[in-house]
Amino acid sequence: MNDQQRAERKAKRFYISLVLLLFAIQFTIGGIALKLAIGDPALAVVPDYHQAALNWDETQRASKAPERLGWQVQVAVSEYPDATGRRAISVEAKDEKNIALERLSIAATVYRHADAGSHESIELPHTEGGRYLTMAEMPQSGVWQIEFSIEGAGEPMTLSRTLDLEH
Repeated sequence: MNDQQRAERKAKRFYISLVLLLFAIQFTIGGIALKLAIGDPALAVVPDYHQAALNWDETQRASKAPERLGWQVQVAVSEYPDATGRRAISVEAKDEKNIALERLSIAATVYRHADAGSHESIELPHTEGGRYLTMAEMPQSGVWQIEFSIEGAGEPMTLSRTLDLEH
């Protein structure tokens, strides 16, 4: 084997190795990107998003219903979680004449924006004077979303609140 053949063989090995190395780098980057995309809880689709998109007109009508009827709906969430990580959620509803609404059925879905795939569905039982109260698991600080569904008002209603909880 002469020097030219050795040099040619060496060049072939180098370029084949280079191509294989570039493929390995590309597959590694693709694998990492896939793992991040699938494994990151912040990239989850919010609950019932697809159904709300399919029924866009009804969803918009339901979200505008409290305002259209002149209702005053106040939502309060306790600033600090209790020892088990739960926070009190209070909803107070009054009609256009400032009369407390007491015969409603209120349900809610609570989730943290950083982990939209993990959500909790809760019921808010009526306590007194148009006030509905429950506890929800909200231990971390951050941006939280509460999606309320109100029944018993004669038409479907929804209410959405975004909260920035610091503690």
